[in-house]
Amino acid sequence: MDVNSSNAPPQGDYPGSENKRLGEVAHELGRLLRSSAPVDWQRSRRWCSDVLRPLIESSQTSRRLTEMLDGKNFIVGGDEHHVINVASDPGRIYKLTHGDNFGCRPFFSPHDPDLTGKHFHGTGNADPFFYLTRWRLLNRLSGYKTRFEGLLLPEHPQWLPRMCISQPKVGGENPDIEEIRAAMERYGFIRISENAYLHIETRVLLTDMAPRNVRIIGGVPVPFDAIATFAAPEIMIWASRQVGP
Repeated sequence: MDVNSSNAPPQGDYPGSENKRLGEVAHELGRLLRSSAPVDWQRSRRWCSDVLRPLIESSQTSRRLTEMLDGKNFIVGGDEHHVINVASDPGRIYKLTHGDNFGCRPFFSPHDPDLTGKHFHGTGNADPFFYLTRWRLLNRLSGYKTRFEGLLLPEHPQWLPRMCISQPKVGGENPDIEEIRAAMERYGFIRISENAYLHIETRVLLTDMAPRNVRIIGGVPVPFDAIATFAAPEIMIWASRQVGP
């Protein structure tokens, strides 16, 4: 893990070919989808789908992916992805978003009336830029790299398109919660809620850090399926109260 202790990771280009590609995709989508007014992505699914459909239908990469993945057996990887093994690329796992979302995003609540210790809850994400930034941040934090593969047509005509990523296969067993906590603390992350870690200086927030989504290799945490974002001011204020001075 490589977290700069004095500056937040930049939100532009990150080193590495995987992040260069993710940045190029974000730039191209920005050209097509950005507007002068803020976009309510939750309410703009149909518009987003209509805008991206011609791009997908004319893309050789999308056609190649469709031919490679269509009809393959898959595992439902939680609420976010269909997980597919591809015989021609045995060292990687392919993940396709499914449903009418680009994966999930965390919903923060400072309240915990049932005393579960959980303040971050998963909810559907319709913002393509959030999804791309998530992987760019995770790529920045670890030597384990996620690669953007392409866009595919939606499962249903009125749904959002599907995004496809791939990741190197990683072995090992699920660590326990204390193993994750100890490994993350070595890199300056503190546990602020169930399965949620924050780097105070950089504001990098990792949620969905459940044992099923993390491996620890040589003492280094590999959060291969966590959700990475920058903590909003309200989260920073709340977290500072939880951990103290």
